[in-house]
Amino acid sequence: MITEDYVSFEVAKLLKEKGFNDVPVYTYYLSYGGFYLSPMAVTNKKLYAQGHIAAPTLQMAMKWLREVHNLHCAVDYDYVLGWYCQITSLTETVEDRYKEMKYYHPDKDSGFSSPEEACEEAIKYCLENLI
Repeated sequence: MITEDYVSFEVAKLLKEKGFNDVPVYTYYLSYGGFYLSPMAVTNKKLYAQGHIAAPTLQMAMKWLREVHNLHCAVDYDYVLGWYCQITSLTETVEDRYKEMKYYHPDKDSGFSSPEEACEEAIKYCLENLI
């Protein structure tokens, strides 16, 4: 069965710290660790007062990085190394535009085991190192 993939609690906290506050979502992490699907859209601004944190899908987080911070994450597969994510700056200058980086698994010499894992780690890398 195909399901939506949401950012982890750790990445959701990083997104909140970096300004993911006005994007409406239908899912969030509860203050005590649970996961909740809301019947109506909510934002981090409203949730944070209650101690909850928005849980966007991986796609929503990638779109926010692209539209707000000009960082594009593209997941690809290498037959030898496995899944990886390529992070590209979408700024106006030609020098920055071609400063691409391929992001492989940081703890081994190969890629990630799934495209979702590669995407999650690329989002985390952008939040911790590029913003």
